[in-house]
Amino acid sequence: MPQLLEVWNDTVDPRHLIGGIAIGVGIAVPAYLLADHFFASNGDEALGHSYALLIGIVGCIVGAVIAGLLFKPKRVITTSAADTRNRQEVIDEIVEEYGELGDPRELGSATQAEVRALGLFDALVDNHEARAQEKGKEQ
Repeated sequence: MPQLLEVWNDTVDPRHLIGGIAIGVGIAVPAYLLADHFFASNGDEALGHSYALLIGIVGCIVGAVIAGLLFKPKRVITTSAADTRNRQEVIDEIVEEYGELGDPRELGSATQAEVRALGLFDALVDNHEARAQEKGKEQ
Protein backbone atom coordinates (compact mmCIF):
# COMPACT_ATOMS: atom_id res chain seq x y z
CA MET A 1 0.00 0.00 0.00
CA PRO A 2 1.40 3.43 -0.87
CA GLN A 3 2.36 5.94 1.80
CA LEU A 4 -0.63 8.19 2.56
CA LEU A 5 -0.60 11.77 3.79
CA GLU A 6 -3.13 13.75 5.77
CA VAL A 7 -3.96 17.07 4.12
CA TRP A 8 -6.69 19.30 5.54
CA ASN A 9 -8.08 16.41 7.60
CA ASP A 10 -8.30 14.15 4.56
CA THR A 11 -6.18 11.15 3.63
CA VAL A 12 -4.48 11.37 0.24
CA ASP A 13 -1.96 9.49 -1.87
CA PRO A 14 0.89 11.95 -2.61
CA ARG A 15 1.05 10.84 -6.27
CA HIS A 16 -2.66 11.46 -6.71
CA LEU A 17 -2.35 14.81 -4.93
CA ILE A 18 0.38 15.91 -7.33
CA GLY A 19 -1.64 14.55 -10.26
CA GLY A 20 -4.72 16.46 -9.12
CA ILE A 21 -2.73 19.68 -8.77
CA ALA A 22 -1.21 19.15 -12.23
CA ILE A 23 -4.65 18.57 -13.76
CA GLY A 24 -6.05 21.68 -12.07
CA VAL A 25 -3.14 23.88 -13.14
CA GLY A 26 -3.04 22.27 -16.59
CA ILE A 27 -6.66 23.20 -17.23
CA ALA A 28 -7.15 26.44 -15.28
CA VAL A 29 -4.01 28.35 -16.32
CA PRO A 30 -4.36 27.81 -20.07
CA ALA A 31 -8.09 28.56 -19.83
CA TYR A 32 -7.33 31.83 -18.03
CA LEU A 33 -4.53 32.83 -20.42
CA LEU A 34 -6.55 32.06 -23.54
CA ALA A 35 -9.63 33.85 -22.20
CA ASP A 36 -7.52 36.84 -21.12
CA HIS A 37 -6.00 37.10 -24.58
CA PHE A 38 -9.39 36.72 -26.27
CA PHE A 39 -11.32 39.19 -24.05
CA ALA A 40 -8.52 41.77 -23.81
CA SER A 41 -8.17 41.93 -27.59
CA ASN A 42 -11.94 42.29 -28.13
CA GLY A 43 -12.81 45.35 -26.05
CA ASP A 44 -12.39 46.79 -22.57
CA GLU A 45 -9.16 45.38 -21.12
CA ALA A 46 -10.19 45.61 -17.42
CA LEU A 47 -13.49 43.90 -18.11
CA GLY A 48 -11.66 41.32 -20.24
CA HIS A 49 -9.37 40.45 -17.30
CA SER A 50 -12.43 39.98 -15.07
CA TYR A 51 -14.09 37.63 -17.55
CA ALA A 52 -10.83 35.76 -17.99
CA LEU A 53 -10.62 35.28 -14.23
CA LEU A 54 -14.12 33.78 -14.24
CA ILE A 55 -13.10 31.41 -17.04
CA GLY A 56 -10.02 30.45 -14.97
CA ILE A 57 -12.23 29.67 -11.97
CA VAL A 58 -14.45 27.50 -14.16
CA GLY A 59 -11.26 25.76 -15.31
CA CYS A 60 -10.39 25.07 -11.66
CA ILE A 61 -13.80 23.51 -11.11
CA VAL A 62 -13.51 21.38 -14.25
CA GLY A 63 -10.03 20.25 -13.13
CA ALA A 64 -11.35 19.34 -9.67
CA VAL A 65 -14.18 17.29 -11.18
CA ILE A 66 -11.77 15.43 -13.46
CA ALA A 67 -9.33 14.76 -10.59
CA GLY A 68 -12.22 13.61 -8.40
CA LEU A 69 -13.32 11.12 -11.05
CA LEU A 70 -9.78 9.84 -11.65
CA PHE A 71 -8.57 9.60 -8.05
CA LYS A 72 -10.97 7.90 -5.66
CA PRO A 73 -10.86 8.62 -1.88
CA LYS A 74 -8.45 6.62 0.28
CA ARG A 75 -10.58 6.75 3.43
CA VAL A 76 -11.17 3.64 5.44
CA ILE A 77 -14.30 3.91 7.54
CA THR A 78 -14.68 1.45 10.37
CA THR A 79 -17.58 1.01 12.71
CA SER A 80 -17.66 -0.83 15.99
CA ALA A 81 -20.32 -1.92 18.40
CA ALA A 82 -21.04 0.36 21.32
CA ASP A 83 -19.24 -0.52 24.53
CA THR A 84 -21.88 -0.46 27.28
CA ARG A 85 -19.19 -0.27 29.95
CA ASN A 86 -18.07 3.09 28.58
CA ARG A 87 -21.68 4.21 28.35
CA GLN A 88 -22.19 3.41 32.04
CA GLU A 89 -19.05 5.36 32.94
CA VAL A 90 -20.36 8.39 31.05
CA ILE A 91 -23.77 8.10 32.73
CA ASP A 92 -22.02 7.91 36.13
CA GLU A 93 -20.05 11.06 35.31
CA ILE A 94 -23.24 12.88 34.31
CA VAL A 95 -24.94 11.82 37.56
CA GLU A 96 -21.94 13.01 39.59
CA GLU A 97 -21.92 16.37 37.82
CA TYR A 98 -25.66 17.10 37.53
CA GLY A 99 -27.36 14.84 40.06
CA GLU A 100 -29.77 11.92 39.80
CA LEU A 101 -31.36 11.27 36.43
CA GLY A 102 -34.43 9.50 37.74
CA ASP A 103 -36.22 6.42 36.46
CA PRO A 104 -36.40 6.47 32.65
CA ARG A 105 -39.57 4.34 32.81
CA GLU A 106 -41.35 7.41 34.24
CA LEU A 107 -40.67 9.45 31.10
CA GLY A 108 -43.42 10.15 28.59
CA SER A 109 -43.92 7.64 25.80
CA ALA A 110 -42.45 9.92 23.11
CA THR A 111 -39.35 10.59 25.20
CA GLN A 112 -38.99 6.90 26.01
CA ALA A 113 -39.19 6.06 22.31
CA GLU A 114 -36.46 8.60 21.55
CA VAL A 115 -34.21 7.28 24.34
CA ARG A 116 -34.78 3.72 23.09
CA ALA A 117 -33.94 4.78 19.53
CA LEU A 118 -30.62 6.15 20.82
CA GLY A 119 -29.96 2.82 22.54
CA LEU A 120 -29.72 4.44 25.97
CA PHE A 121 -32.88 3.21 27.67
CA ASP A 122 -31.50 -0.06 29.08
CA ALA A 123 -28.30 1.63 30.25
CA LEU A 124 -30.31 4.33 32.05
CA VAL A 125 -32.58 1.72 33.68
CA ASP A 126 -29.53 -0.27 34.83
CA ASN A 127 -27.94 2.88 36.21
CA HIS A 128 -31.14 3.88 38.03
CA GLU A 129 -31.58 0.41 39.57
CA ALA A 130 -27.92 0.25 40.66
CA ARG A 131 -28.19 3.65 42.35
CA ALA A 132 -31.48 2.64 44.02
CA GLN A 133 -29.78 -0.50 45.40
CA GLU A 134 -26.86 1.57 46.67
CA LYS A 135 -29.25 3.91 48.47
CA GLY A 136 -31.10 0.92 49.96
CA LYS A 137 -27.85 -0.50 51.35
CA GLU A 138 -26.83 2.87 52.83
CA GLN A 139 -30.07 3.23 54.78
